[in-house]
Amino acid sequence: MKSKFVKFLEFVSVIAALVIAVLTVKSLSLESILRGKEEPVTLSMTEDGLPEDFIGLPAADDIPRIEDAQTWEDTWQTSYVTIEPTDIIPTGYGTRHSWVSAYRKTRRGGQTKRADVTNMALDVFGEYGEYFLVALPDESYILAQMSADDARKIKSGKQTALPVGRKSAVNGQILPSISALCDEYDVDTEGVFYCINDTWNESHSFMMLLIRVGLGFLVTIVLGTIFITVIDKIFKVKD
Repeated sequence: MKSKFVKFLEFVSVIAALVIAVLTVKSLSLESILRGKEEPVTLSMTEDGLPEDFIGLPAADDIPRIEDAQTWEDTWQTSYVTIEPTDIIPTGYGTRHSWVSAYRKTRRGGQTKRADVTNMALDVFGEYGEYFLVALPDESYILAQMSADDARKIKSGKQTALPVGRKSAVNGQILPSISALCDEYDVDTEGVFYCINDTWNESHSFMMLLIRVGLGFLVTIVLGTIFITVIDKIFKVKD
């Protein structure tokens, strides 16, 4: 019969498996895998389309690059631009994506309101877009919101130009959480470079959720089983 100590270790192992599963799901470049290779957007392609048709798609060489703070300050919110960050700094906070409902259903049929701003460590299902500080070639920093996949590529040095984006207003509710970091790097908090493909994410959000939940469950079961088996063997627990 299992002792209380062994049962405690098994409980801890299951929690550890769950934590690893969450971290695994969060680090998976799921969006890039599902979207595959996409055709770069040229400036001529944007002349007849709506802004949301091209935001978040790969930028061709003729899409204007923002290379310094003055150019960014002079950029219009209707302009299609991209940037080639030389550095990226996560703020650790993000705002709820536009395609994510402001309310979630409870088990009893009611509804609870989702927070508009959250600590990204708590964002298990990718419902929030993190604010980043990105460095321009002139070594100045600006705010940017991008997919987690693009952020990982920049951190690893695998990506130069970000997807097509535009200048958007900063969500005022996030400023208390990031203002100290922005002050440290002299970042203008009136505008944020936004390059997330809202259209694609809205149409694929449910599929992404199912895949994340399924993978998380699978990883938890597999690792939990392995951990418990190892503990039982170490302490020679008999069935």
